[in-house]
Amino acid sequence: MKKFLFKDRDGRTPLPDEFKKEIIPKHIETSGELDEVEEANITDGLIWLEDYKGKYLDYAFWNRLHKKLFGEVWKWAGKFRTHELSIPDFNHPGYISENIRKLEEDLTYWLRNKTYSDDRELVARFHEQFLTIHPYANGNGRTSRILTEHICKRENFQIPTWGLCLKADPKQHRASYLNAISEARHHSSYKELIEFMYS
Repeated sequence: MKKFLFKDRDGRTPLPDEFKKEIIPKHIETSGELDEVEEANITDGLIWLEDYKGKYLDYAFWNRLHKKLFGEVWKWAGKFRTHELSIPDFNHPGYISENIRKLEEDLTYWLRNKTYSDDRELVARFHEQFLTIHPYANGNGRTSRILTEHICKRENFQIPTWGLCLKADPKQHRASYLNAISEARHHSSYKELIEFMYS
């Protein structure tokens, strides 16, 4: 499960009061305590996902997956974000529903029509676009990596390793990931992201 977590923050950092209002376990005071309960919830969600055989290309399942991964921690788990974020790259909440539906349609089309000769490019494009939509208030990266891997398993594609060669250096690992996402998002160049995802 650790491969889905790209952490480099100080676990002693206190959580803001407005943040804590949305957390179900009331004892949580720091980011480290939040990490612990989220990881436990994600573990349960992955166990559920291991046996899941239903539809996986529609956003209703993506919401259900987010709920399974974070539903014991966050009150809004499985629900689209309703507030704007400070990072302008992410979708305004008013466009999330429309754009997640479009991503669902695009993914189905790409798979049906073999739009990309390299399956890894299809996977990278889906992953980046999901992150750019940023449908949830938190857990988008982890949900997207888990979802991306699940789609690969179901489609018999190569499974991403998520920059395994950089795991020993968490700061560099996360920086390389974010740089690759930015290059794909702003320049439609997926080479760096593909290299990260499969190294």
